[in-house]
Amino acid sequence: MLLGMTGSSENPETPLVLPNQIAGSGTLDRLIDTARGYADHAVSENTRIAYGRDWAAFARWCRLRGADPLPPSPELIGLYITDLAAPSGKARALSVASIERRLAGLSWGYTQRGFRLDRRDRHIASILAGIRRRHARPPVQKEAIGPDELRAMLATLPHDLRGLRDRAMLLIGFAGALRRSEIVGLDRAKDDTIDGSGWVEILEAGALVTLRGKTGWRAVEIARGSSEATCPVHALERWLHFAKIDSAQSTLVSAVTDKARWSAV
Repeated sequence: MLLGMTGSSENPETPLVLPNQIAGSGTLDRLIDTARGYADHAVSENTRIAYGRDWAAFARWCRLRGADPLPPSPELIGLYITDLAAPSGKARALSVASIERRLAGLSWGYTQRGFRLDRRDRHIASILAGIRRRHARPPVQKEAIGPDELRAMLATLPHDLRGLRDRAMLLIGFAGALRRSEIVGLDRAKDDTIDGSGWVEILEAGALVTLRGKTGWRAVEIARGSSEATCPVHALERWLHFAKIDSAQSTLVSAVTDKARWSAV
C-alpha cells in the first residue's frame, strides 16, 4: 500500500510512503506527490474542517471519561451516540441528522489514523436505529413558491453585483427545480473543481445544467424566458458578464465583497 498512516489520536499525520520492498525513484516520488494532492482533495475544505471538529469533540468526550478513542471500539461509539441523543446535565441533545454527521466525521477521523470504523456493527447500528425510532422527526414539507412569489422576491433585490448573483440563483433554481446545495455547487465549466456538483453550458436556446446525483449524472434543460426580466438564462449571462466569471473560474456562484459590490453595475 502507498498510504501509511501515523500520528496521535489528536493530530494525525497522513504521509504517503512507498512499501519497504520498493526502492524510491524520481518517477515514483512524483507520483507520491500527485497522489497526496488527490488525497487532500478527497473531501472539500469545509467538510474536512467539520470532520476535524467532530473528531475533536469525540476525543474530548473520551478524555473526560478516561477512555481512549484508539483503536475504534463499536461499544464506545455506541455509548457516545447515546450520550449525544440523551445527554446528562444541561447539554443539548443532538438531532438524528447531526448524530449521523458525527458518525461520518468519526469514520473519516479513524481512516486518517489508519483504522476503520464499521458503522454497520450491531453495537452502533442497533443503537442508531433506536435513536431514529424514538427521536427522529418527520420532515416538514415546505410549500413551493409560485411565479407571483418569485417576482415579488426579485423585486426586492438591489441593482448591484450581489443583486445580479441572487437574481440568477433564484431564477435558475426555480426554472430547473434545483436544490440550494446543487446551485451553490455548480461550476462554470466541466471539471473546474474536484468536488463540484455539476456545471452549466449556455446555449442559443437556453442553458443545460449537468448535475451529479446519488445514482449518476442527470441533465436539466432550462429554456430562455419570454421576458428578460424573468429569463433565467439572461439573468445568468448578466451575472457571469459583470462578475467576470469565465471557464477558468472555479465555481459558478461566488461571494461578493463589499468592495466589488458596486463596481460592476
